[in-house]
Amino acid sequence: MGRAEHADRVYAGPSRPARLRRRVVSAAALPPGVLAAEAGWRALRGGLRALADRRELRAGARPTSPETWRPFVLGGADTRPKAGPSPLELEACLREADAALDGGFAVLGYGTVTIDTEGRGWRHDPVHGFTWPDRHHRLLAPVPGRADIKVPWEIGRLQWLTALARAFAYTGDSRYRDGAVELLRSWSAANPVGYGPNWANAMEAGIRAANLVWASEILGDPGFTSLAGGMLRDHGWFIAGNLEYGPRLTSNHYLADLVGLVHAGGALRHSRAGRLWLRMGGSGLQREILKQFHEDGSNFEASTGYHRLSTELVLLGLLALRRLRAPVRSEVCDRLAAAVEVLSALTGPGGLLPALGDDDSGLVVGLQSGRNPRDPAPLVAAAGAVREAEPSPEAAGPELAQWCGAPPRRTQARPRAASFPGAGWYVLAAGPYWCLAECGGVGQRGNGGHGHNDTLSFVFCADGREIVTDPGTGVYTPDPEVRNLLRATRSHATVEVDGQEQNRFDPALLFTMRSDDRPRVTDHHADGSGRQVLEAVHEGYRRLDDPVVHRRRFVLDREGLTVTDHIDCRAPHTLVLSLPLAPGVRAERRDGATLLVADGTTVILGQTSGPRLSFGVQETPWSAAYGHVATAQVLRAAVRTRGSVSWGLRFRMSDGARTT
Repeated sequence: MGRAEHADRVYAGPSRPARLRRRVVSAAALPPGVLAAEAGWRALRGGLRALADRRELRAGARPTSPETWRPFVLGGADTRPKAGPSPLELEACLREADAALDGGFAVLGYGTVTIDTEGRGWRHDPVHGFTWPDRHHRLLAPVPGRADIKVPWEIGRLQWLTALARAFAYTGDSRYRDGAVELLRSWSAANPVGYGPNWANAMEAGIRAANLVWASEILGDPGFTSLAGGMLRDHGWFIAGNLEYGPRLTSNHYLADLVGLVHAGGALRHSRAGRLWLRMGGSGLQREILKQFHEDGSNFEASTGYHRLSTELVLLGLLALRRLRAPVRSEVCDRLAAAVEVLSALTGPGGLLPALGDDDSGLVVGLQSGRNPRDPAPLVAAAGAVREAEPSPEAAGPELAQWCGAPPRRTQARPRAASFPGAGWYVLAAGPYWCLAECGGVGQRGNGGHGHNDTLSFVFCADGREIVTDPGTGVYTPDPEVRNLLRATRSHATVEVDGQEQNRFDPALLFTMRSDDRPRVTDHHADGSGRQVLEAVHEGYRRLDDPVVHRRRFVLDREGLTVTDHIDCRAPHTLVLSLPLAPGVRAERRDGATLLVADGTTVILGQTSGPRLSFGVQETPWSAAYGHVATAQVLRAAVRTRGSVSWGLRFRMSDGARTT
C-alpha cells in the first residue's frame, strides 16, 4: 500500500476485546478501595466527557469566537525584561521566529521541519510522510512503525508563537506581530476543538494554553488577545472534560492538564467557568506536586528527562498562581525548590543532565529559543520567581529567567556529591572524577512507563568529559524496535543474565514495564579522605529457575572509580556486562590494557579481580535528543559461570590523578 493510499487511515489502538481483557485483568489486581475509587472516577469522567463532547460539537461548526480576558503572568503593562536577551539569545529568537513565518518549526531532535501552514499541514508529520485525518480525537491514536504523532504535537504546542511575540517585543518589527496573528488563525481553523491529532490528549491542550497566555501578554495586540481568549475558553472546557487522571496513577500528563487549567482559568477568571478551572487547576496542581515529587525533590518517573519536564511544568504553574495571588502552600514551594536542587546536583561536568530513563526533549513555554532540554541552567535560574508575587525589577540571567521575573541567582558551587534515595540517584565525585549511579526502580509506582532497565547502571566522567554514558531514548511509536532496544538491559552499563531483562516488558506495550528488580542500597558513606562508597543490590533475576542476585559496589576517590560486581547464583548462567561509551570516545587495546580515548582525555580501564573479562567493541544506537538516533561504541564482555562470581573494574586517567 502506497503512502498516499494509507495517509488517512485511522489507527484506534488495540481491539475492543483486547482492551476489555486488559481492564478485567487490571481490575482483578486492585484493592477494593482503589477499585471503588476507579469506578467512581470513571463515572464522573463519563459525565465530564459528555459535557465536553456536546460543547465540541457546537464549537466545531463555527470559527472560534473572540473572548476578552485579563493579563496576569507578566505582572504589569511593561512586557519586556529590563536586562534583555544576550546577543546569542536574540539571534536564536529571531531565527526561530523567521523560520515560523516560512512554515519551519523546530521539532525535538528531528531539527527544523517545514509544513504547509494551511489546512492539513498542521496535522502532518513531514519526517515520516503521514497526515492524520480530522476525526474526533477519541477515534485517533499513534500509528506505531509508520509515523510519529509527537511531530504535529510539538508544532501544535505553539511554542513558536511565543517566539514570534518575543521577536516583536525585541524589534518592533510588525512582520512578527502580523505573522503571529495569521498563523494562529490558520492553526485554529485547521484544528477545531476536539478534532485531529492535536487534541489527542489534554496534555497538548494544557501546554498550548500556557503558550497562548504568554504569547498574548508579550505581544499585547488586542486582535490577537481576543482570538487567544476564545481559544482559551475552548481549551479550558476540553481539558476539564478529558483530564488524564486515575486513582491508580497520574503522571506528567496530568501535571500539564492542571497547568493548562490554571492558565485558561486565570485568563478568564472574570467568568464562572474560568474561576472553576482556576480552583481545579490550582488545588490539583499543589496536590500532585507533593504526590509526584519525593521529599528529597526527586521525581517518581525514574527519568531525569521527565524530572526536568515535570519541574518546568510545576514552575510555570506555580508562577501563574503567584501572579494571580492565589494561595500556594509553603510546603509546595519547598518541594519545587528541592526539585530544582536535584537538577543542579545531577548536572554533569559538561553542563547537561545524564539521560537516565526516557527523555522526550519536551519543553513547556517558548520563552527562550534554542534551549537544550538537557541543560537545566535556565530553569534553575528561573525558579526563584515563584517565591515572589510580582516580577523582580532586577530580573537578570538567561532569557527564560528574565521573562519569569526571577531575581538574580547567587552562583553557588554545585554539590560535588549528592544522594536522592526517593528516585535511587546517587552522585559520587572527587577530583577530576564524577559518577551518577542509578539504584532505583522502574518508576511511576511500579508502572514503568518512562523507566529503563538500567538498574545499577552508571554514567562516568573524567576531567569534565563523559566516558561511560546512558544511550538515551531514541523515539517512541515511530520505531518500536529502537524504543525497546534503548530501554533494554543490554543497552546500559549493567549486567544482563541469560539474555533476560531486569524487568520484563511486552514489546507491544511501549509505556509499561513490570517491577521485578526491587533494588535497594545496602551501604552509602564517605570517609575523611574523600573516598565515597555506594553498594546496592537488585533482585530482577530471582524469578529465574535458579535465582540470581546482582550486587554492585562503587568506590570513587581522587585516584579513580572502582566498580565491583558480585553475581550470586548456583547453576550455570551466561552474564553480559555492557559499558556504553559516549560519542567520540573510542576504545583501544594497548600493551594489554583497554584505553578509552576522547578529546585529549585518556582513561585506562583495568581489571582488579575476578575471571578475565574479554571486552569486544560493538556499535550501538545512541540518542542525544528525542528523534535523533546515531551510533556509538559499546564494550561488552560475556562470562559463562557455574555458580557465584565476582569481578572488579578500575577507571583512572592515564596521566595520574589530579587534585584540583
